[in-house]
Amino acid sequence: MKKWTLAAMAVLSVLAGSVLAEATDARRAAAEELLNVMKTPEMIANSFDNVKQMIPGQIKQMTGLAGQTNMPPDVHSQIQKMMDLMAEEFSWDKMKDDFITLYAETFTEQEMKDIITFYRSPAGQSFVDKQPELMKRSMAMNQKVMLRVMPKIRTMAEDLKPKPAPVSNATPAAK
Repeated sequence: MKKWTLAAMAVLSVLAGSVLAEATDARRAAAEELLNVMKTPEMIANSFDNVKQMIPGQIKQMTGLAGQTNMPPDVHSQIQKMMDLMAEEFSWDKMKDDFITLYAETFTEQEMKDIITFYRSPAGQSFVDKQPELMKRSMAMNQKVMLRVMPKIRTMAEDLKPKPAPVSNATPAAK
């Protein structure tokens, strides 16, 4: 009797595992569909393109505000290489599975289906299509704030520097 009970439990465990795997596969499929409807691959590529375009101007403004005038002549090419590396490492091809997992673990299958319905609607497509412009304008807005804040941060950083100890002109007392 114990053998039959153990065998039945083993069969139920296998069946439960396959149902769970199907649910996971369905969630992952919904997550992938959602990411595609949201045009995530294009948005990732556009984000890096926008950042790459803005970096040279930001460096020039930030270094000017910080009073740095001795930047290495190849700083822009080095930053370009760093941005290219980041664009490659954060590319859709390398990040796709992680994004799918993130969405599948965060949203239920039904939630993703509902969100997909929104993104397929005219309003949803308008939202997706306008996201790159919103991101670009948001970055420009943040840059303006940083330009305004940088002098204050520089002053605060100067205040944090250790002050030199006062020099005493007094001679030690004779014994």
